[in-house]
Amino acid sequence: MGIFLLVLTNLAFPIAALGVVGGFLFSPRRRILKNLRAELRERFAHEPSESLPQNAIWVHCASVGEVTAMQELISRLKSFYQRDILVSTSTQAGKETAQKNPNIAKAVLAPLDFYPFCRRFIRKAHPYRLFIVERELWPNMIEAAYQANIPTSLVNGRISQKSTYAYLLIKPLFKRILSHLHFAALQTEEDCARYQRLGMQPEHLKMCGNVKYDSLSDTPSKLSEIQQLLTNLHWGGKPVFVAGSTHPQEEVVLLRSAPDIIKTGTKIIFAPRHLERKAEIENMLRQSKLHYAFASQKDFPASVDILCLDTMGMLQSAYACSSLAFVGGSIVPRGAHNLLEPAMLTKTVLFGKYFYNTPLTAQALLERGGGILVNETNFKTKVLNLLADAPQRENMASKARATALSFKGATNHIMEVITHDEQPNA
Repeated sequence: MGIFLLVLTNLAFPIAALGVVGGFLFSPRRRILKNLRAELRERFAHEPSESLPQNAIWVHCASVGEVTAMQELISRLKSFYQRDILVSTSTQAGKETAQKNPNIAKAVLAPLDFYPFCRRFIRKAHPYRLFIVERELWPNMIEAAYQANIPTSLVNGRISQKSTYAYLLIKPLFKRILSHLHFAALQTEEDCARYQRLGMQPEHLKMCGNVKYDSLSDTPSKLSEIQQLLTNLHWGGKPVFVAGSTHPQEEVVLLRSAPDIIKTGTKIIFAPRHLERKAEIENMLRQSKLHYAFASQKDFPASVDILCLDTMGMLQSAYACSSLAFVGGSIVPRGAHNLLEPAMLTKTVLFGKYFYNTPLTAQALLERGGGILVNETNFKTKVLNLLADAPQRENMASKARATALSFKGATNHIMEVITHDEQPNA
C-alpha cells in the first residue's frame, strides 16, 4: 500500500505543481523570486555534476531558521566525517543563508519532490549520507536515497499533533519512508510518541532536544550595528521594547498600544516575520500617526519613536538592547517563534497562548517565572506594568535566562547517536 501511495503522489505531481505555480504567480510573495531560470534549473536537478561536491554529507533544511539552527551541528558533522557539507534548502532565503556558512561547501535549492528529479540529483552528487532536518520528510527524496543505498536520518525532528492526524490518513506511505531512516533524533518525548504512532520502530527513535537552543548566544553577531543604529536615532540610555517576528494582527495590537508605551519614555522596535510586507507595514505606520522609521534608511527624522527592522539578521541583536521583549506568532495561531532567543539574553519574554510549536519552552518560561502570557486585550497593560516595575522585570529576566540555559545540549546528544550509528553492528 505504501508503494502504491508513493506512485500515486508522482502521478499527481504535474497537476499539483501547476496549481502551486499558478498560486505563486498571483501571490504578493512572487516578488521574492529573483531568478526563475536559475531556480528551475536547481528545482529540476539540472545542475551540472561538477558544480556539486561529491560524496559529501548532504543536509536538507527548510529555510533560514533551520539553516541557522544547524550551524553547530554542521560544523560537528564536517569534523566527524572529514567530508564536504552539501546543503539543500526549500527556499531561496535559506540557500542564501547557507552560502554564508564557511563550513558548507555548496548550497542549492532542493529538487522538487518528484522521484525522477530526486534520483537525478542523487546520481549527480553521489552523497555519502543524508540528514533531514526537522519536518522535511519528502517521500521521494527519502525513497530515492534509500534506493541509492544512501543512509538517511532525521535530525532535530519534530511533528505537531495536527500533522500527525493528517499523516495517519496516509499511514502506509509514512510507515514506508520512516522504515528507510536509520534513526530519528527528535526534540521531545511527544515527538517520539507521534512518530511511533506513524509506524516507526521505537528502537530507532531518540529524544535529543532541540539544536536551535545550542546556537543561542550572549553576543549576537550584529550587536554593534544595532548599537550604532540606536545612537543614530538618539535613543541612547532610553528603554526599548522589542517585538520580534510579528504578524499583521500582532502589529495592529502593538500600534494600538504604542502611544501609551511611548509616553513612558520607551522606544519601540518591531521585526516583521515577512519582510515582503514592507509596503503594507509602511501604510499601517503612516496611518498610526506615530513618528516611525525603517532600519534600512540612511537618514532618520529628528524624532523617531518606533523603528521597523526591515533588514535580515538583526532581531537577536535588537533583543540584546531591549528592556522587554515580545515574541510573535503567538497572539495569532502560528505556534510562536523562538521564545528562548530573548530569554538567553536575560530578557523577560511576553508571548500569546498559541505556542504549540514550542510547548516545552513556553511552559518552562511560565512555570519558572521568566515569561508572561498576553493577548489582544491585556497586551498594553502587561507591557506598561513591567516597564514600570524594574525589580520585577529584572527578576523575571534572570529566570528567563536560567530557563534558556537548561535547554542546551541537543547537539551533543545527536552526535552521540550518529557516532553509535556509524559503529559496526550498531
